[in-house]
Amino acid sequence: MADSQSQSLPETPRQPAAFAADDPRGGLASRSFLGLLITQFLGAMNDNTFRWLVVPIGKDLVGAQYKEAAVSAGLALLTLPFLLLAAPAGFFADRFSKRSVIVGCKVAEVLIMILGVAAILYGNIYVMFLVLFLMGSHSAIFSPSKYGSIPEIVRPDRISAANGLVAMTTVLAIVAGAILGGYLYFWTTLPGGNMLPGHYHWWISAAVLIGVAAAGWTTSLLIRPLQSANLARRFPVNLASETFRDLSALCSARPLLLAALASATFWSLGGLYQLNIDRLATNDLLVMQQYVGLLLAILALGVAAGNVLAGVCSRGRIELGIVPVAGAGIALCSLFLFGVPSSQPGPDGYVSPWSAGYVLSGVLLFALGLSGGMYDVPLQAFLQTRSPQQSRGSILAANNFLTFAGTFLASGVFWLLAGKKGIFWLLTGKPGGLFATTIFLVVGLVLLPLALFAAWRLPQATLCVILRVIMRLIYRVRVEGIENLPASGGFLLAPNHLTWIDGFLVSLNTPRHVRFLVYADYFESPWIRWFGRVADVIPIQPGKRSIIESLRAARQVLLEGEIVGIFPEGEMTRSGQMQQFQPGFLKVLKGTQAPVVPVYLGGVWGSIFSFEGGKFFWKIPRRWRRPILIRFGRPIDHPASVDEVRQAVVRLGES
Repeated sequence: MADSQSQSLPETPRQPAAFAADDPRGGLASRSFLGLLITQFLGAMNDNTFRWLVVPIGKDLVGAQYKEAAVSAGLALLTLPFLLLAAPAGFFADRFSKRSVIVGCKVAEVLIMILGVAAILYGNIYVMFLVLFLMGSHSAIFSPSKYGSIPEIVRPDRISAANGLVAMTTVLAIVAGAILGGYLYFWTTLPGGNMLPGHYHWWISAAVLIGVAAAGWTTSLLIRPLQSANLARRFPVNLASETFRDLSALCSARPLLLAALASATFWSLGGLYQLNIDRLATNDLLVMQQYVGLLLAILALGVAAGNVLAGVCSRGRIELGIVPVAGAGIALCSLFLFGVPSSQPGPDGYVSPWSAGYVLSGVLLFALGLSGGMYDVPLQAFLQTRSPQQSRGSILAANNFLTFAGTFLASGVFWLLAGKKGIFWLLTGKPGGLFATTIFLVVGLVLLPLALFAAWRLPQATLCVILRVIMRLIYRVRVEGIENLPASGGFLLAPNHLTWIDGFLVSLNTPRHVRFLVYADYFESPWIRWFGRVADVIPIQPGKRSIIESLRAARQVLLEGEIVGIFPEGEMTRSGQMQQFQPGFLKVLKGTQAPVVPVYLGGVWGSIFSFEGGKFFWKIPRRWRRPILIRFGRPIDHPASVDEVRQAVVRLGES
């Protein structure tokens, strides 16, 4: 994701930072954040309710020959405004209070929905799709202010969790809107063609669409007043040049650009998957139209669970290592969906939703949603926190441009893959589109190398996420005293040494990256050497001169404000008892003013990685999920002796 690990993965402490007494930002339960959360949920739901109401109506009006074109047009018209209005959206978010923009958008939504009901009653597909374009325009203006207001409403240590909740509710709203839109079509359309689709009991649609818009305006008033970020900014008269300027601002920071491209990939796939799920359900699984929404709901539940899981895993920091892992999960689930069996039609031409293919599709779509939900949360948090405040709206608008350029392209890709005169017709000369399962296969084959590329760009962050999951499955880790770790600046960690994995345990449970001093002999194996290189350890070569050079390198790391880890005992204990500390770690501290943080590891003696029983590894584990304690002590400034640090570690073990 970035040129280096330090660029891509900012070191954000887990513990809350010190906030000023007059800081108006609150937590996830604050009135402003709840108002924003509900407002954006209702807006996204109404967008998709109207979309999935008018798209089936459009399919009826244009006939079976052009139904794929109608579905693609529905996505395209809802997303095209995000491309055309990216510059004005960024301007409004920077020039005016983001709260004022949000409230104004909600007022506009009420008026647009009144026009939408009139368009349905008029019965012209072009007018209905024009209103769909207006809804997309309202959302395009709304989006940068929505995301840009999060850092202004919630505390920094809650930004990742807030993004998880916003992403979760957005996806739930999209699917809730798709389900509701499908039912509105069902309730307001009589079979047989005696009345235009959408006209029967049309007041139901009117009450839902206008009522949801009005409710969104009401909840937007809960957001507290926010200050304008840039009063000097002028309206972009030349939209093309302003969009280019916003994109240039995004491109000038390569980590932000790569994060935006990764996020755009996610939302583009989301658009493509929505269209393909509709095709999977109706063409491959042969279920009725109302059961399409159930598959979308299952996907949304997975996304919601993934959003929450990403926020929990982040623990107050931005965990970009989740991105490649989740990306690989999306790719694998797409490949597995290729194996979903097609259904044979029943007497009425349809199949029960409890068929094997439908149930298997639901399971795989939930897993796909879980991976997708985890994927985008750290990217959005990264974009919000790393973009400058005075141009945050512009950068987020540029991000929207990339996101919806990809989503707009997804509608064209779907038509190319599924349309009767798409890629199948070009290759064979016969009209007909690819099966939905084949489209999932194509997407999976494209995604898998992209996930591997992301892991290659973020090796350290990816490895940390994988190891953290493995450690949590094997051990039940309890961390105490995390508040004792300095939020910034260099310091030295001094833990006791019981097993081969002590360094991993300490590193994976420390908010910032730790560079451990490790004997080079441990890295003779190519695989272990790779681990050491990714973990950025400081190797200690045998020989007095080499040891001095390693200590100097560690001292330089401290001077650069990073964390150094060293086991003062010099070797792993063979008895389970703490050994005497060697004086070498005090030499690392000379001239740095860096404190020493004592660390006590408990519960790891007796594991297969310890020397209990006179051997490492080759013994049967006594219990699954062994409880482990990692306790950080208070920093020791200018320790007078090695014994002072050793006694601090001993006291941590006794408390």
